Amino acid sequence: MKKALFVLLVSLTIFSCNSRQKVYDLLEDSSKWTGEEEIVFEDQGLSINGEYKTIVYNPGLFQTFENFELIAEIKTSPGASAEIAFHTKKRDPEMGYKVRIDNSETGNWDKLLKTGSLSAIRNVSYNMLNDDEWFELKIRVVENHISIFINNHPVVSYIEPAIAFRTAEYEKRKIGSGTFSILSLYENSNLLIRKLTVEKLATDEKQKNSDTDYARQITMLNIRNFPICDYHVHIKEDLTMDAALNYSAGLGINYGIAANCGLKFPVQNDEELEAYLNSIHGLPIFKAMQAEGREWVNMFSPELIAGFDYAFTDAMTWTNNNGTRMRLWIPEETEVGDPEDFMEQLVAQIELIATEPISIYVNPTYLPAEIADRYEELWTDERIDRVIKALKENNIALEINSRFKLPGKRFIARAQEEGVKFAMGTNNTTAESLGRLDWSLEMIHEFNIQASEMFLPGLN
Repeated sequence: MKKALFVLLVSLTIFSCNSRQKVYDLLEDSSKWTGEEEIVFEDQGLSINGEYKTIVYNPGLFQTFENFELIAEIKTSPGASAEIAFHTKKRDPEMGYKVRIDNSETGNWDKLLKTGSLSAIRNVSYNMLNDDEWFELKIRVVENHISIFINNHPVVSYIEPAIAFRTAEYEKRKIGSGTFSILSLYENSNLLIRKLTVEKLATDEKQKNSDTDYARQITMLNIRNFPICDYHVHIKEDLTMDAALNYSAGLGINYGIAANCGLKFPVQNDEELEAYLNSIHGLPIFKAMQAEGREWVNMFSPELIAGFDYAFTDAMTWTNNNGTRMRLWIPEETEVGDPEDFMEQLVAQIELIATEPISIYVNPTYLPAEIADRYEELWTDERIDRVIKALKENNIALEINSRFKLPGKRFIARAQEEGVKFAMGTNNTTAESLGRLDWSLEMIHEFNIQASEMFLPGLN
């Protein structure tokens, strides 16, 4: 009896010690990693070289990971492409989620997903990292909430609905429990992992996904590799950068955050433009430049402009034939006069704008308040065709603007017929007006716009 009691006490002590061991160093014992190919541990850590290789971590008998925080320190060589899977199993590698590692430049549809993507569920298409530099990837899972951070910046905050939309190909990509694996992808070059630790977390209540229809819509587009990006976001008034990054991660919408650059706008010279570029370095966003007015082409150096992922402009600031510099959204600064003459001047300005070094024409077909109710009448087919011709000839994408609900459907239809690329955008003035690209997504659905018809920085 005493012997049995002693064994029980020892067992309970061992169990108690093990239960307190919540942090695991997955690189401590190389023998716990198995795969068809030899596992290579170098001085700098675990090396993943070559394509289509999978290695799986064996945590031990009856061990599994459900709620956890994984921290990895990673360095990619040019061309490196891989995924870290969690809640997966050696005998069922399709089970669980995968987080993409890919720091290649944007502009390649075959490598649309960048580092931090919750692959096929919440994709990231911007590149915030450089090859040959160490960065930290953090994956945190608590019940049905998956959070992904790059260098402590949020990139994904996904709450899996009770009934999650999945196609047959991804039906096993759901919350569960299991182990971790690393998969090298097409044309992968060397990828190094010098730290890979996991802390087990306590159970908690599941979070409620407040809009399952929206979650389904975004997931459906991600599965199709459709880039979901608001390319026209501003940090203004009650919208801080931190708030914008959290919105982006939570909504599943990548942001292109832009400074207003031009005469009588916040950024007016190279020094201010460079300061803005430095301020957004390493953030999980597309780096955008909004070029204001027609003077901007002579105000900033091409070298600094090239430091952005893209530049865009609109036809809302220009000088009319009377020499009046107008900002069309301010009635006191706008001279309309004869509406037909105004429209001819406006279209001529847009044709001129299309020759500027920009990638997207935004706030398209905007009219001042005085004649806005005559939109369908004043935007004749001939004027629409002139603008579309200018965009097409200069390889400029057309923004489908959710805030202004522009351009009109006739314009979108004609642009699609002529092969003009589309970009979604908002042009928010506050946090509330940032929204969820509802109207843009509605137009994408109504016109059955495909991923290949969308603007992609680096390609257009």
